[in-house]
Amino acid sequence: MVQNPMIASALPLLLKASFITLQASALGAVLGSMGGLLFGIANCDRLRIRGVSSCIAFYVMLIRGTPLFIQLLIIYFALPEALGMDIPSLAAGVITLGLNSSAYLSEIMRGTINALPAGQWEAAEVLGYSRWQTLRHVILPQALRQGLPAIANEFSTLIKESSILMVIGVPELVKTSRDIVARELRPMEIYAMTAVIYLLMTSVVALVTQRLENRS
Repeated sequence: MVQNPMIASALPLLLKASFITLQASALGAVLGSMGGLLFGIANCDRLRIRGVSSCIAFYVMLIRGTPLFIQLLIIYFALPEALGMDIPSLAAGVITLGLNSSAYLSEIMRGTINALPAGQWEAAEVLGYSRWQTLRHVILPQALRQGLPAIANEFSTLIKESSILMVIGVPELVKTSRDIVARELRPMEIYAMTAVIYLLMTSVVALVTQRLENRS
């Protein structure tokens, strides 16, 4: 049982906020994984279509060459004004995290697919597999296994980067901790608790990744 009254009152609020952090990160990871997988496949050497590949390369350069903060401001402030519609802050955050992550994941997937020996494709073609059957049954399983550490690292990064959503009012972990500090005036304890919660979340990702690597 927690004896310190301040910690006892702050901990439930931080845990509730950590759920929002995980929610935003998980949804961003799902969106980023779908985009990253699609873009990575479309941009790999064997399946590259010139016009499509150029568009993907430009997208990746744009995302990786600009701050996540600016991307968030564009999605939350500029885009709704241009479209004449409102985007909820959490939705804007998830979209931003997903788009950002998809650029990095696409490069991971492209790199792992291209790194596989050309003989894998050729052997599958000899067996009568189509190009997409080869991709699905032969190439992707190996590429995902090889790219697992980098993919997991991107997911851990996503959890930490989700703290930027505080600037658009999403009550995630960092915003909640700042609100508690403003009320309690105890920054050391609150921020230390916040750091521990982040460490626990990223450690779970690392542990799951290690288990998956051992199984494969």
